[in-house]
Amino acid sequence: MQNMLPDRSYIAELRRPWKLASFAIGMAWLLFGALNYGISDWDVGISLLMGGLTYLCAPWSVRVILVSLRFRPKYWLLWIGSAVAVALVVIDGVYYLYHSIVGNEMLRRENFHASSALYFLSGTIWLYRGSLRDFVADFRALRSMPRITGARYKIKIRWIVSALLILMIGGSFAVYPVDHYRISKFCGSIIVNESIEAVRSRALEHSGFRITENYEREGTCSFIIHSPRSFGRFTCFVENDGKAVTKAKFNDFD
Repeated sequence: MQNMLPDRSYIAELRRPWKLASFAIGMAWLLFGALNYGISDWDVGISLLMGGLTYLCAPWSVRVILVSLRFRPKYWLLWIGSAVAVALVVIDGVYYLYHSIVGNEMLRRENFHASSALYFLSGTIWLYRGSLRDFVADFRALRSMPRITGARYKIKIRWIVSALLILMIGGSFAVYPVDHYRISKFCGSIIVNESIEAVRSRALEHSGFRITENYEREGTCSFIIHSPRSFGRFTCFVENDGKAVTKAKFNDFD
């Protein structure tokens, strides 16, 4: 039974170039969002804290949960509880403590949804132990070796396939709370009789916002502000008379 606690080999895995590169890409996105999205609880400090702790802890949490469920070692439920507890500290505990000290407005529910998906998504991606060259060798061996002798490779390959699936599914769900907040807040800032040119200009200043024309009838026009990242699930429906806003309504197609 392998050691459940982080050891030297675990630390060595964190120094893999491909893991460091993927971590750098993720941090670049977090810092870009902190500087450009204008969300009250998303700043540089929390991005560095939660991003760094996720890199250090998420692979361990995911591995402990998987190993515990697969091999049922002694006190396996306690190990799962410990892994989940560490995840909760990174996802919510650090978030709450940081923003309580700094004094930022907190959106704990939205953060919990987004950060949970990103935490376990990242942990699954960084779960693979080996270099990219090792992965290619494992994949080739799995294809060329008999089923029995190649069985030990299947676990690694399955983990990578699972990571890719979680990347596509979890990544899409992770942006939902962010877009919900951004679009609902923007929609609430629109006032009646505000110039539609001003509304359009403000909307296009927000990264990721798109404007779609809707209809024009009986002197009433409308357009929809949305974000393609969340597949149009959240929209701001803006009615106008061609010059000024007459009504703005936020829609959540849940």
